[in-house]
Amino acid sequence: MQAYCNRFVKFAFVIFFSFLFTSCIDYVQSISYKDGHYHIYYKITLSKLLFALQNEDPEAIFESFEENALDSLPEYARANKVNTDWEVGLEFLLTIHPKTSHTDEKLLLPKTTGNKYYIPFFLGKEGILGDVTSTNDDEEQELLEAILSSAKCRIMISKKIIPDIESAYLEGIGVQNYSIPVFDYGDAFCMEIPFIVLFERGMYRFDNLIVIKKF
Repeated sequence: MQAYCNRFVKFAFVIFFSFLFTSCIDYVQSISYKDGHYHIYYKITLSKLLFALQNEDPEAIFESFEENALDSLPEYARANKVNTDWEVGLEFLLTIHPKTSHTDEKLLLPKTTGNKYYIPFFLGKEGILGDVTSTNDDEEQELLEAILSSAKCRIMISKKIIPDIESAYLEGIGVQNYSIPVFDYGDAFCMEIPFIVLFERGMYRFDNLIVIKKF
């Protein structure tokens, strides 16, 4: 299932780059706990304005994406196309038992060590970041970084999983960690990571967000 997610994300960013890196992109991820199962949600969309400015059909984003991929997901997952007046993309909904014995399911669940939680960050996994942040043109790279400085990834976690958060960060690679701001959304906490931080893939580890639970 994750391979299908990865293929769409990579394809979406190819489209993203080809239209001069406009900032019409949205990434949302959430995890909650209900009825004895984790419920994990991912959504990545592009603004239809992106296509309108280029006189392109927004449905074209799916032309190179295999339709049968959406019909061959594992039992714990389902995917939907997102197609509203304003955006087009995909959303994935996963329902996983916390004591699952399947390795691929375990990789998608949060892990704990004491008061430290490791929350999988889908956009940071399996080489996707290279597609998000790479271009061979220096001017394009500067433009991309400037535009993405205002775009954010939002990762939400239910208070049923972590009742109170002391801090959150991306682990540094031989340097200091990157501190992630945490916002209280009532029933959940929201952590925001600017897309510009994804350019620092040599400085931080992006496969997990590390969240410290407050006692």
